[in-house]
Amino acid sequence: MNEKTTIRIGNSKSPVIISENPLRDFRRWWQLRIGTHKTTRVVLLVDEIPYSIHRNVIDDMLKILPVEIVETRQIAAGENCKQWDNAGSILAEWIDFPVTKDTVVLCIGGGTITDLGGFLAAVYKRGLRTVYVPTSLMAMTDASLGGKNAINFASAKNQLGTIRFPEFTFITPVWLSSLPACEIKSGYAEMMKHALLDDYGFIRTMLGISNTEIPPALSLLVRSIRVKMKIVTGDPFERQERLWLNLGHSFGHAYESFFNASGKHMSHGHAVAIGLAEALYFSVKLHGFPQKIADEISIWLKQQFDFGTLPQWNDIRPYILKDKKNLSSGIRLVLLKSPGKLLIQPMDEAACSAMHADFQSQIQR
Repeated sequence: MNEKTTIRIGNSKSPVIISENPLRDFRRWWQLRIGTHKTTRVVLLVDEIPYSIHRNVIDDMLKILPVEIVETRQIAAGENCKQWDNAGSILAEWIDFPVTKDTVVLCIGGGTITDLGGFLAAVYKRGLRTVYVPTSLMAMTDASLGGKNAINFASAKNQLGTIRFPEFTFITPVWLSSLPACEIKSGYAEMMKHALLDDYGFIRTMLGISNTEIPPALSLLVRSIRVKMKIVTGDPFERQERLWLNLGHSFGHAYESFFNASGKHMSHGHAVAIGLAEALYFSVKLHGFPQKIADEISIWLKQQFDFGTLPQWNDIRPYILKDKKNLSSGIRLVLLKSPGKLLIQPMDEAACSAMHADFQSQIQR
């Protein structure tokens, strides 16, 4: 990407902008999507770590805009910030402040920040405008894209949420230079998921990456974003194909919730990596997904992430049964017939439990 190039992905209603010149291009897209003809009131929700490291960049991005920052709220990112008590407390403060209907909520941070901010903006006064600036690889490639937001409730992940698209999402690789290696690694799990949703060529590219502790090439980042946004654009409100983006997430969310509730932190990307391996195992057994490809991917995932000792069915059962994809008829998993060809698989609990036990014994040999 040269200095004069900006990559735009997605539709005109909620574009995703990828830029290596954040000062020039953020102002340009703010002018196009929000407007600069008058001063705009802004609530800034920002991850405290990027804010401490990149305060000068953030200040420079904002000072060239006609905005009034009515609140800067630094947030400790992570699933704890997405609890209802925290969300309710912020909403109560907004009402008392007051935050008015013409305020824009600017979310700068990882996926938990855009989840929280998007949810707050969607439910407050029936909707405020939002702008997302994702700062983690996970958020750039997946979590901040597509308008879905949610908070956790009743000990279950992402139970309360909406689909409400930001005015624009602004991605710049400048944030990745200070991202911890473990957070960069986490983002690669979602990129492998996108490769499985795309084709074998993308899978081969991912399998060729041996060091997942350094940021991906910009071309690979763009490719991953394009895969997700193509699906989102075709099915914005998750009627069918958008459900495919939950590949690996039924078990992934269950692992993440179980380990975090047990006091043993597991990142979202780490949990998704294990969930992808399990989805591949189910896909081979139930739909004839090519064993060789499944083995190659599972080996790569195990090389990047510690699978350790996985919990038994009864340990993760409460989380599986609360999964947001389930219907009254029972559990639903996203599985693969082949790269790029997916389906929604209904399963009864007994069959799911038995296959989970088989996966455990196979993956931990």
